[in-house]
Amino acid sequence: EHLYPNHAYNLLMELYRTMKDGAVIRITVPDLKKYIEFYSKDFQNIDHLYFQKHYKLSAEAIRDLTQNYFHHSVWDAELLTVIMKDVGFHDVQERKFKDGKNTYLLIDKEERKSDSLYMEGVK
Repeated sequence: EHLYPNHAYNLLMELYRTMKDGAVIRITVPDLKKYIEFYSKDFQNIDHLYFQKHYKLSAEAIRDLTQNYFHHSVWDAELLTVIMKDVGFHDVQERKFKDGKNTYLLIDKEERKSDSLYMEGVK
């Protein structure tokens, strides 16, 4: 989210190029879908208490995601899947907090659990 989309694409291409065959990549970014669900008050699939604790108004959450902390892009599982596959990764999957193929990559932060997207792919 701190890179412009074309820079993120180029980074993924370079990571793919330098990884060994069979290596796993894990990407963690704020999940646009969760922020949109909070904004639209669709609380079925999100921890709305987490969002309500951090934001008084739902528009604040969208502003935070898109304009604060030097954010230059937003991501959801669909977009990351397309880009990761286009770069060459296979077995691209959305994962859950602290769940993944490579235990060394499970350094997920508890405080970001409720707003994060976890994606993995294999070279």
